[in-house]
Amino acid sequence: MKKNPIIHRENDLEAGRTADEFSGAMDTIINLSRRRFLSGGLHALGGLVLASMAGGLMGKALGGEKKKAVETGKFIFPRLRFTVNDNTPDQWNVHPVGDVNLRRKLQDLTNINVSQEPRVVTLGDFDEMVRNPFIFMTSEGYFTLTETEESNLREFLERGGFIHADDCVYAGREDRFFRTYNKLMDKLFPDNPMRRIPDDHDIFHIYFDMKKGCPHMQGVPNGAYGLFERGTGRIMTVNTPGDLHCGWVNRWFNKEKNLEAMKMGINIIIYFLSH
Repeated sequence: MKKNPIIHRENDLEAGRTADEFSGAMDTIINLSRRRFLSGGLHALGGLVLASMAGGLMGKALGGEKKKAVETGKFIFPRLRFTVNDNTPDQWNVHPVGDVNLRRKLQDLTNINVSQEPRVVTLGDFDEMVRNPFIFMTSEGYFTLTETEESNLREFLERGGFIHADDCVYAGREDRFFRTYNKLMDKLFPDNPMRRIPDDHDIFHIYFDMKKGCPHMQGVPNGAYGLFERGTGRIMTVNTPGDLHCGWVNRWFNKEKNLEAMKMGINIIIYFLSH
C-alpha cells in the first residue's frame, strides 16, 4: 500500500497556506472513504457528510436533497455539556478559544466548509445530539452520567455519531477524565472494550503524517484510545489523554507542540468525515 505523502511544511503558520495548496490530499481522502460520498472533493465534504450522517442518525433518507445539502452544509464543531463530579477548575466548558483556533485552522488548511459559530450540545437531549454527528468533549475531572445520558451516548455512537474526548491537564498524574471516559465506554460496550490505537493507523496519517502516533502536550505519553466498530473496524470514538485541546489554545507550549496538536485535531476530523 502506498504511503500517504507528507503534505505539511514547518512554516505553515507563518506562510498561511491556502486550501488549494493542499489539493494533493484530496484523492487520498476520497479513496479512503468507505461510503464513496466524497466524489465532490473536500469543498463539498463538510456539507455532504453532515447531511449523510445526520440523515443516518435520524433515520431519514437524503433522496433528492443530497445536492442541496452539498451546496449549503457546513461542518459543525460543537462542545458537549456534561456534569463533572469534583471541583476541578477545568469543567466541560474550559478554554473555548481552543475550539475557535481549531475551527479557523481547519478552514485555513483544508477546503472543508467549516462553521465558525460555537455550539453546545447537551448530553441529555438526544434530538439535539443527532443533529451534530461530530462532538468534542473535554475536562480534567471525574464524571458520572445518568441512565438516560448513558443510553443517549450509546445510541448516538451506534447510529454513526463520533465523539472526540480529550483529557485536560491531568495527563500522566491521575488522568481523571481519560480513565473515566474509557471506563464508561467499557461499560456501554462490555464486549468491545476501548483499546490503544496503533501508531500506523489511518487516523494518524490520513492528512498529516504523525510519525509517532498521537502527540501529547504534557504528562505520560499514553497514546490515543479508540472504540472500534465490530465488522468494519471504524473508530466510533477517540480518547486522547495528552491535552491536545491545550495545544489548540496556543498558550502553554512551544510553537512546534501546538502545531502538532492542531494537526492531530484536523486528522481526527478528517478521519470522521471520510469513514
